[in-house]
Amino acid sequence: MQDTSGQSVKVSVVGASGYTGAELLRLLSKHPHVEVVSITSRKFSGKRLKDVFPHLSGSKFASLPFSELDAESVGKGSDVVFCCLPHAASFPVVKEIFESSGARIVDFSADFRFRNPETYERTYGVEHGAKELFRFASYGLPELNREEIRRSRIVANPGCYPTSVILALLPAVKSELIDRSFPVVADSKSGVTGAGRKEKLELLFCEVNESFKAYALKGHRHAPEISEKLGIDNLRFIPHLVPMSRGILSTVYFKTQAKGAELAGIYEEFYRDEPFVAVSGKPPSTSDVRGTNCCRLFIVKDERTGLATVISVIDNIGKGASGQAVQNFNVMFGFDERTGLNQIPLWP
Repeated sequence: MQDTSGQSVKVSVVGASGYTGAELLRLLSKHPHVEVVSITSRKFSGKRLKDVFPHLSGSKFASLPFSELDAESVGKGSDVVFCCLPHAASFPVVKEIFESSGARIVDFSADFRFRNPETYERTYGVEHGAKELFRFASYGLPELNREEIRRSRIVANPGCYPTSVILALLPAVKSELIDRSFPVVADSKSGVTGAGRKEKLELLFCEVNESFKAYALKGHRHAPEISEKLGIDNLRFIPHLVPMSRGILSTVYFKTQAKGAELAGIYEEFYRDEPFVAVSGKPPSTSDVRGTNCCRLFIVKDERTGLATVISVIDNIGKGASGQAVQNFNVMFGFDERTGLNQIPLWP
């Protein structure tokens, strides 16, 4: 692995004008080992960062202009490229960067999250044009896959929903505490930024405000991602849209023979040394983690029914996207995982 601990790492951000790109730049502005050398946006090409995002006017790269994407040039000028593009739009760019340069890549899309391209094609209904790169990719959830991330050329940043649900179930799965004869149910609610920064009727203020709805009831594309990473075949995942800007709260249910106190102790021990996951003594809210890379969990069991409930909260564009990308970057380049991620939650 390249030793960059004593120097700045040259970073480019592709698709930097969406919610995840802007949040990534906010976080990188406080990272002591980062030099942002290019940011791309088709819509804002030629405009300076601070003119598009006034909240970043105080950042160390506020005057950096957005440019049109030239994947080969971006790759050759960078040590690492964060690719903040949607699924299907990302893999051609990742492929060109990979083949034309030695840059490492953190990909925000779903294009390299699965173990094989066939699962991706079946889930997303898109033919994958960079199947040969799957063997160079790893799933970017450090709590699950830290050593692979450390070595990989391509790190596939997980989905925000899968992050919240996997962290809620991982200790129980690893300890073989889940009764597999009953379904595992994940009931998740997300803020509107989870849908991306785009003009869409159902995301307009008047459509979302003072309303709360479930969607994708026949099957959401994040369910196969969760199932694959946890090895759970009988998962039922239901997403909901909540009228708030950012945050995810997942309520996850599973049957277990373990007592409630035992279960809580297993979770506390499992995450004891994880810098961004904590078990709370009371049910957490999304405001407890807003603007951070943290996940807070609460575990309780109904001893009468044998049903365990885990509450998991994250910021969907923090630990669910850009914060996790910075954590992965730190793992990849040998920095302390907390570097650039020491934000106190925004409250209220």
